[in-house]
Amino acid sequence: MNSICALCGTPLTATDMAVGKNKLADGGYLCAGCFTKAVTINRDLIHNLDQFYFAEITGMILKSKIDATQNTGDSQYAGNKHYGYDAPTRLDEIKDQIVALNARLSVLANEEVNELANILDKDEKLLAIAEGIDLQNNREGIIFSTQKRVAFIDKKFLGGVAKNEFPLQDISSIDHVENLLYSILQINSYKGNAQFKLHNKNDGRAFSSVKNRGTAYSENELRRDSGPLQAFSQTIPDLVQENVYTTDTGDSGAVFEQLEKLGKLRETGILTEAEFAEQKKKLLDKL
Repeated sequence: MNSICALCGTPLTATDMAVGKNKLADGGYLCAGCFTKAVTINRDLIHNLDQFYFAEITGMILKSKIDATQNTGDSQYAGNKHYGYDAPTRLDEIKDQIVALNARLSVLANEEVNELANILDKDEKLLAIAEGIDLQNNREGIIFSTQKRVAFIDKKFLGGVAKNEFPLQDISSIDHVENLLYSILQINSYKGNAQFKLHNKNDGRAFSSVKNRGTAYSENELRRDSGPLQAFSQTIPDLVQENVYTTDTGDSGAVFEQLEKLGKLRETGILTEAEFAEQKKKLLDKL
């Protein structure tokens, strides 16, 4: 049995366990204080808390905070009573994203989830998250993806964090294979590969489209900041060392080869029609 509260992390006491109905669907327990807080938000939890997961309970609490924020200007309080509320923190935002992803994380992942507030940049948004094991070193933790990276973290028992990280631009592909009870996630990177065993066999699907979604985000950022040439060189890793826009005058074979590559970039949506026409003209001028 778990010895700490799934929500606040305080050690459970005999009084806490005397509540009798404070067990969550994923095996965690709430202390008497957190149980009271949850029941205040939803009275039905008195009888069916064991049908809800940790992520669902945190979602309810976050929603109540947001509702309190929106309604505080319109609420009238009798006498001098004022009911305060805490503004959502970065960790609250992250937990809200986890709820939105319908991620099924157990209480064992609480410390890693809390650590995300120190790891993620302010503009990073979770695209996928799951519990699993890094098969390279047999460490258990969470693997997550944002528009910038895929990473695995494990909160060490004696402090600190073990991390295995792959910037999205270094990833060539993300594959997964589903087994009866779990799935294997394969990260193929230009700087090395990694395998993760995900406890839920369906979790790998959420990561399969991460590369395309993250690349699309990066391309939009690069186009705004640096124009099509830099965007091309950073989003097509196997051609980074080759500048398709420069060809020696008179080398018609090379020109036609680069025109073919430009056409493929336009077909895949990396280059717009205007960018394609501009670069095509530059190449044709070399003939």
